[in-house]
Amino acid sequence: MFGRKRKRQQEEAAVEAAREAERRALFAQLASRPDTVCPFLGLAEDRVGYVDGVSPEHRCYAFGDPAPLSGDQQTRVCLDRGYGNCPRYLRGVLVIPTDELEALRRPAPATSSTPPPPPVTHERRRPVAAWLIGLLLLLVVGGVGGVALISGGLPFLATASPSPSASVVATIEPTATVTTSPSETPAPPTPTLTPEPTPAPNAEFIGYEVAVSAGDYTLFELDDAGNEVDARDATFAALSKAQVERIVAPNGVLHWRTIGGEYDGLSYVRGRSGGFIVREVHRAPDGSLGYERLPDAET
Repeated sequence: MFGRKRKRQQEEAAVEAAREAERRALFAQLASRPDTVCPFLGLAEDRVGYVDGVSPEHRCYAFGDPAPLSGDQQTRVCLDRGYGNCPRYLRGVLVIPTDELEALRRPAPATSSTPPPPPVTHERRRPVAAWLIGLLLLLVVGGVGGVALISGGLPFLATASPSPSASVVATIEPTATVTTSPSETPAPPTPTLTPEPTPAPNAEFIGYEVAVSAGDYTLFELDDAGNEVDARDATFAALSKAQVERIVAPNGVLHWRTIGGEYDGLSYVRGRSGGFIVREVHRAPDGSLGYERLPDAET
């Protein structure tokens, strides 16, 4: 009985391992896409396939059954860097395990055909300490007045007094030490976005988004009063966007708290987090999105 139970457990573990390998292979393929193609975009018969342009075969796999997509939705959202603002995308990433979500956000490493530089070789110096000491002792015993030696680029001066008890003094000229002060890492610059559609006259305001450029940032956890509870470093490899909510704390601190994703609940604070911009997001009746950037003085 125990043998059958163990065999069944091994079979279940093998099936689960195969599913995990298949899932990781899927997300590895999605992570290699250009940053202008939504990872949830696929074809009706191929989850990881897509066409470079609008296609009636495109489907959204963010959650639930694959959903058809309008041509305007594909052009303005699915095949554009702004897909990070799509409500379906934001809902889809909430149910993805953390390691797989990181695979989607991590850009593929750049490859280079330039061969690596040849290793630097250094000429070996012959050991000089042993024979120098022997020579100095010989000078002491022989009572030689003085001999100056230069070997291996280091000057030595050996002197002996004329008295029977001769002594030798070896002088090594000091080597200058150069001390450099560490340079501070500059804060990442404010991101520059490509022109995107402005809100249509009948568009509905649906929220805010924050955009950052590649670099290191600091995000903060603030309590309800606006006091800092914790701080966390965040590094972005490329231009990144996230949905945020505008919060003015009772102590007067204005901060932008992220909604969803790895940094959910952490806030951007002007002057402390690094260069970022905030935009209003509007949605027209046809589903197209429009954006309006807020002045830095208001964020």
